[in-house]
Amino acid sequence: MPAIRFLARVPAVVRRDYVATAGSSWLTLASGLLLFHLVAQRSGVAGFTYYQIARGAVATVQPLALAGLVPALHRYLPRAGRRMPVLARQAFLFELVVLNVLGLITLLFAGDVGRLFGIGAAAQVRAVALLTAGNCLCTLAVAALRGCGDVRASILASLIGFALAPLAAFVLTSRIDVFLGLQGAALAAVAGWAIARAGRRGAERSPAGPRPAPGLRTLLRYGIRRAPGDIALPGLFAFPTFFVAGTASNSADAGYVGFTTSAITLVCSIFGMLTPVLLPRLSGHAHEAAAAGRGLDADLAHGLRILPFAAAGVAALASVVVVVTAVPVVHWFLGAGFHEAVAVVRFGVPVSVPLAVFYAARPAIDALHEAPVATELLVGALVAEVVATCLAALVMPAWPAALSGFAAAAVLLAVLSYLTMLRAIPRAARKPPR
Repeated sequence: MPAIRFLARVPAVVRRDYVATAGSSWLTLASGLLLFHLVAQRSGVAGFTYYQIARGAVATVQPLALAGLVPALHRYLPRAGRRMPVLARQAFLFELVVLNVLGLITLLFAGDVGRLFGIGAAAQVRAVALLTAGNCLCTLAVAALRGCGDVRASILASLIGFALAPLAAFVLTSRIDVFLGLQGAALAAVAGWAIARAGRRGAERSPAGPRPAPGLRTLLRYGIRRAPGDIALPGLFAFPTFFVAGTASNSADAGYVGFTTSAITLVCSIFGMLTPVLLPRLSGHAHEAAAAGRGLDADLAHGLRILPFAAAGVAALASVVVVVTAVPVVHWFLGAGFHEAVAVVRFGVPVSVPLAVFYAARPAIDALHEAPVATELLVGALVAEVVATCLAALVMPAWPAALSGFAAAAVLLAVLSYLTMLRAIPRAARKPPR
């Protein structure tokens, strides 16, 4: 009952936003899983491994290139009033400058970059760089649309760029590096359309506010403080693949680990949408409670306390389903020749359970803490993953060591995030309702 009452507090428009956003995310993930199958069938083990390493490289570099601008746009564009389009375009132009600098560095040191990520030829490195640039621009433009309140356009741009464009690129070429390059170019085109639209409707409806609109410096100050966390979170998922790619005697193991972390991402996507949907409402409620000199509503506080356990239960059920159906899932997506991936998937997918606890606790942490506490937790978890993986590698092969380190870091992150959330809730509001 408390959980039902907690969900009932969320306005209908927010619930619809969550359903639409989660649906878009699931369609994008479905497109990605279909590409796993298509790439594995057409390009074999070597092409599939390169594709997985490329995806991991994008996931690692993208948060650094974005410099925390995505949450900054979510936070400050609604406060920009009539300057919404100007602020959105300023952020987009800043991102273009950053990507040009990173692209030049990549071209100059293509060989070193390739060795860092386990990618071979310079042409393959350039393809990954183009894909990274397209991903960054489209992600930023989608965030600008959402920050301006144009949820429908943001979902449409996300679906076209991240779900449909990769499939279209796959059809147009049989070369894996050209496929990645075309995908990056298509994402950049979608980003251009999205940023041109961002803020038009919101600016027309917004009157001039009594306070000056936030500027680009405000966005950068806010975002840069949170950039380490944005880097650490995908790093948690990508590090196992890179570790196995650099240390395993069987190069195919890196692809299997990458497929496993993608399965974990699929499970965690159920909870990843909680932050953009719940955070604004929790922040407003906490601000009102603080202004009135009282603690959080007891029902709401109790709902926040039980939400991570509910998320863990759902993740556990999903993990059981994946473990039981691992053989047909691997054979369908990758093919019968990838039977060795079954053991890797079964070993790694339960990591989604502690990660679900973190995703469910994060909205409350971000709402009740002005400091980037979640960033500190994520960076600490990434350090713990690296240390635990290196220690585990002393006594076991590369892929179980990598996934064991991932699991240890996820458990640590879950425990610390839940305890941090409990400390953030006012003590008077921690008593559950009678």
